[in-house]
Amino acid sequence: MTQPTPPAWDCHTHVFEDAATRPVLPGSGYAPPPRSWRDLAHTGAPHGIERFVLVQPSVYGTDNGLLLDALRESGGRARGVLVIADDTPEAQLVAWRTQGARGMRFNAVSGSGNGMRTYGQLAPRLHAAGWHAQFFVAPQALDDLLDHVRADGPRVVIDHLGGAADGPDHAATRTALFRLLDTGRVWIKASGFYRYGYPPEAWMDHFGELLRDLADRYPERVVWASDWPHTWFFDPAHGQPVPYRDLLGLLRQAVSDEACNRILRHNPLALYD
Repeated sequence: MTQPTPPAWDCHTHVFEDAATRPVLPGSGYAPPPRSWRDLAHTGAPHGIERFVLVQPSVYGTDNGLLLDALRESGGRARGVLVIADDTPEAQLVAWRTQGARGMRFNAVSGSGNGMRTYGQLAPRLHAAGWHAQFFVAPQALDDLLDHVRADGPRVVIDHLGGAADGPDHAATRTALFRLLDTGRVWIKASGFYRYGYPPEAWMDHFGELLRDLADRYPERVVWASDWPHTWFFDPAHGQPVPYRDLLGLLRQAVSDEACNRILRHNPLALYD
């Protein structure tokens, strides 16, 4: 009997409410427009994306209420990556896992991010509850992440290509990223392409080789994400949001059909389901 084809996933998205309903943290850096679960599902549907990973944005700190509401509304079509307080007990992590939570995000880059300082304290609870640790770090911090990747710790997921897509030190950054992935316990999100300043028509020249290398060397530990609703463009200085189809089109153009199918369908199933 032929097995059904798994659904395609977008592995990094956010939801927001109106600031009058859910205030953002002071110093967050932006005031997000409302973007709901229904908006997200409607955006992905024309492109064949059926499943989504909701990531807690830094502007809400440890108030995961909106994200948890969206998980319930999704009817099982979404998973969550939360930001939690340092003293959150393991029992609460287990309870949230039944609601769809799969990881905790450590943000050392943007807005009111929580940084990495409490990772050592939280790691045993994350691992015991079946959660992974997701890191958004600057490229120069990739080497430091090696200290956090342990066989007895949670799996590690790195946001937005780890900053390894470009820049004056991109060769060293890629080496550090590959060193992490060589541990066998690290996953990478192919996302955030527009953060490097290139227009979509130039993406293949700048990202194609890296995406092929990742797909060839680490075929089971690459996932794709749109970063919808593209908080980068909440700053008018960054221009207009990139069309969703262009973000997905880069992956489909850069890697083989087999690799694309694995990245969109099979790898997320192993990581999030």
